[in-house]
Amino acid sequence: MKKQIQLSASAESALKKLGRSIKTARIRRGITATSMAELMETTRVTLGSIEDGLPSVSMGHYIKALSVLGLDLRLTNILLEETARV
Repeated sequence: MKKQIQLSASAESALKKLGRSIKTARIRRGITATSMAELMETTRVTLGSIEDGLPSVSMGHYIKALSVLGLDLRLTNILLEETARV
């Protein structure tokens, strides 16, 4: 059995917010869950887990979802801004 990932309350909240944001963006673009899963080359179950913000889903799946929605560049820009401050 896999070891369950334990997150801090703030990290768990952020992941749930990310999942909700992915779902909202998908719906606003008129993409069904089935189509989104196909575009991501994954299952609807995994997509549902992403949209629920579950920590057991790989970061790669979250990035793939953002990429399909055209939001991966925004994530890259946020990270670049953050590292520029260091």
